[in-house]
Amino acid sequence: MVRRFRVACLAAIPFVLSSPPATSQEPVSAVDLLRESQYDLSEDGMAFLLDEARQAAFFLLGEVHFSNEIPELLRELWPDLWASGYRHVAAEMSPWMARRVEFPAEGESVPPFFGLWTVAEVELVTGLKEDGAAPVLWGTDLEVLSPHLVVRALAAEHANNPHLQTMVEATAGGYRRSLAPALAELLAEAAGVQPQLAGKLHSFVNLAHTFAVEADRLDGNRLRASARREEAMKELFLSHYRAHAADTGARVLARLGRNHLHRGIDRRGVSTLGNFIAEVAAARGLSSFHVAAFAAGGRIRAGLATVDADETSGDSVFELLASLARHQATVFDLRPARPALHAIPLSKRSAAERSLVYWSDSYDAIICFREVTPLRIGAR
Repeated sequence: MVRRFRVACLAAIPFVLSSPPATSQEPVSAVDLLRESQYDLSEDGMAFLLDEARQAAFFLLGEVHFSNEIPELLRELWPDLWASGYRHVAAEMSPWMARRVEFPAEGESVPPFFGLWTVAEVELVTGLKEDGAAPVLWGTDLEVLSPHLVVRALAAEHANNPHLQTMVEATAGGYRRSLAPALAELLAEAAGVQPQLAGKLHSFVNLAHTFAVEADRLDGNRLRASARREEAMKELFLSHYRAHAADTGARVLARLGRNHLHRGIDRRGVSTLGNFIAEVAAARGLSSFHVAAFAAGGRIRAGLATVDADETSGDSVFELLASLARHQATVFDLRPARPALHAIPLSKRSAAERSLVYWSDSYDAIICFREVTPLRIGAR
């Protein structure tokens, strides 16, 4: 049972998040609840996450990109998730790349690192399936990393389409965002020559979505770009779910960046893929469990270099949670704090309280990594 502390004993804590008393004598604060609702990820925290995963149909992990800690967490979770009926992973990679890395053509060389995944991680999540089983990896993102590679693949398949050939020539030196408007026009012209191209959801249509989002970014319309991207992700997720899980009862792990897996409307003003998955679950009488992760220190990979990963200065809640965390990797159950936070009148909430309301409504739990390390490329 969660222990109750008097507000007076929290005076030394820089963030005091108080709520109206549960009784007239004994007030309860959100800090009390957060302090007592935490687990050591290496011990009882793993059991906590797995228990919640067993009760849900969708387990959503909003990750810290380009760190070793997330792949290590996946290695610990996945065997037990598989035993609990999880058969698919919605990944932050394009459908074209997901198919390429899970089902490489004979003699095809797959790079050791692509996007947010390594070959070792792909082998981990696909290694338990039987031959002929449905795809484990679901590509649920646009072609934001390497659209020129998809252009080349389409052009090779349709060598007589002059517009696709022109796109290959335009991207011979690689892809640049400034090319997006012209490539979008060429793609539309390619479909005019071969209308059947427009029906290829996992290549042609995804390219069209990609260039639309890239054009918005080029114009500085970040909100529309984010909304378009999330809508495309939802379409992709739903197509995979209907094809491979809706009728089988298979459970799904979604592993994407933290911004994509919120419930509700996020701070950008966008309804995310995570919100959509939560609604899909509710509509089917199922449930989803949403876990975020953040770094309180350390470094992550940025291409061939490494950069500082400390996120505590960017959000007061991350600073608060880092100050409360007792372990190297601490899992906070955010749900017990929700009622206490919502009991505080809106006009009386501090900035920290408003931020904590946002995070506790968006996610069910959050993992604070005291220090993360740069992703090891090529590690097995």
